[in-house]
Amino acid sequence: MNNIQLPETFLALSDFRKNDIYLPEMDQDQIISDFFPGTFTELTQRLSDITGAFYGGLLSQAGRLFGPDSIEQLSRAFMYDLGSKMATRNLETKPGLQVGIPAAAKVLIGAIFTSSPEYSFEFKELNDHKVDMLIKGTDRYHRITQALQIADLLKWPVIKPFVQGVCDTMGLDVLLDIRVLKLDPDSSCIYEVKVTEK
Repeated sequence: MNNIQLPETFLALSDFRKNDIYLPEMDQDQIISDFFPGTFTELTQRLSDITGAFYGGLLSQAGRLFGPDSIEQLSRAFMYDLGSKMATRNLETKPGLQVGIPAAAKVLIGAIFTSSPEYSFEFKELNDHKVDMLIKGTDRYHRITQALQIADLLKWPVIKPFVQGVCDTMGLDVLLDIRVLKLDPDSSCIYEVKVTEK
């Protein structure tokens, strides 16, 4: 009798795994126990790591194929498109969201909640005319590009075009001021994000 306790994460996400088919001789519970992330923290971190690896790997390959200038160009275009898609999704799924600077701030919070677990945020000011916030934590994009030795080819923070994509997609005519207050070799960071009405 197999007494393996399946991870809570697997039980909670079993709907995603309902179509998996194992061979009869395979020990399904043992495989799940050995390879499925045991906690939601571990699952979230692994997803974040693979997102960073995908970003860095793609940029590194672009640099090899098209030259070092393509790395910044691709990063900017990718981040802008990601911000635009994030804004579009939020506008579609939250029809009551009043387009404006506070809504853009909410989209940024949502992006941190769903996609950037290593970041935390601190609001300094938020009203209809301005948002001033700090984004702190570990920059996975910096971490992977450092490991691939391409970080110096990028303009930091690489999330600036993401914020621009959010604002443009919402039709906001704003000034963006996004600065690096701290970016250490271990990729710990503090970025200041200011979005101000023109």
